[in-house]
Amino acid sequence: MKPRRVVAFAAAEGQVETAVSASAKPLIGVSGVIGTAGAGERIDVYLGDVQPVEAGAAFAQGARLTVDAEGRVVAAAPAATATVHTIGLALGPATALGEIVPVRILQAALSNAANA
Repeated sequence: MKPRRVVAFAAAEGQVETAVSASAKPLIGVSGVIGTAGAGERIDVYLGDVQPVEAGAAFAQGARLTVDAEGRVVAAAPAATATVHTIGLALGPATALGEIVPVRILQAALSNAANA
């Protein structure tokens, strides 16, 4: 698992995996700055506070964030009939893919106004 990526619970109890979908599983936290080399190894997972996370695309400060297919944060923009899991709030803007940005970890779900 790469460092500074969003994680979700894995199928095995007590384990996490890189979150690869905004709608499949709740997003629970962010991997630590070291990451891990292989499956089953211990990894730091941060469940709250402000954490540095890798951006998957540009977004504005204050954006609600979800994940791309690599576990990087992107702006949440649910389709008209979709609900997406979010991991937090961007405390700074991202100007490019791969940029490390501060994120206030706030696990939630976000629906489009047409869903309400």
